[in-house]
Amino acid sequence: MSAIATARKKITAFVEELVPWLEAFARMGYAAKGIVYLIIGVMAGLFALGRRNRPGDFSTVLLQSFHEPFGEVLLALLTLGLFGYGVWCLIQAILDTENKGTTIFGIVTRGFYAGVGCVYLAIGWSAIQLLTRTSTVREGDQPEQEWTARVFSISPVTRWFAVLVGLGFLGFCIYEIRRLYIEGIEILRPEGRKELIDNIAMHIGQVGIVARTALFAMIGSSLIWSGITFDPHKVRGISGALIEVQREPDGRWLLMAIAIGLIAYGIYMLLLAWRRRINPE
Repeated sequence: MSAIATARKKITAFVEELVPWLEAFARMGYAAKGIVYLIIGVMAGLFALGRRNRPGDFSTVLLQSFHEPFGEVLLALLTLGLFGYGVWCLIQAILDTENKGTTIFGIVTRGFYAGVGCVYLAIGWSAIQLLTRTSTVREGDQPEQEWTARVFSISPVTRWFAVLVGLGFLGFCIYEIRRLYIEGIEILRPEGRKELIDNIAMHIGQVGIVARTALFAMIGSSLIWSGITFDPHKVRGISGALIEVQREPDGRWLLMAIAIGLIAYGIYMLLLAWRRRINPE
């Protein structure tokens, strides 16, 4: 038996002992992700209606939660969920819980799961820094632009890294749309079968996934353009992409449509927290 196979067997045995905890973590993670997207969607809708001066992003949600009554408790619970989702994504990547296999496509998909897991762990870490008051959390595109500028400062060649990441975003968008209309009810992967509830959840998920895919396509395109022009200020995060939508002709209505879609995606995540089959083995 190879060293990799032996290591994987040990990890699997360890994970099996933690299954009850991992399932709770995974469901808490889906719920936390759902709450975050619900809030971002509501903020985007308020921005479209002129009730906010800018849309929100993950940092905005953390700050908003922190400043609410009992904000530290709310943010602590949200942080636990974000870490739970990050850990679950890493388990999906390592143990292939989604049965993606070891083909090139499967490895790329599992690598994306790992990347998403790291992103949510980083967001959770930002929440911890906010709770412990050891660092500030900034809204908007500036953090993404600063990170891109650091990468660009290494060498002019690193601009192509931004292009590759942007292409990765677009590839993910294509994968999500393809999965949406090929896998059908399997995008939910329900525990048991409740036909009415699961069909409603699937349609809500379709609306939400399309909206999030449109948002990610804009973010990916901004990364590609940033790399081509060698200008980190071209990078857009969630809030920046939503602002760009609002600036388009009839952008207010398009932004409202995306806001509704993001709210639908948040509801879909909450339904996953309730109904999804969790299989970390």
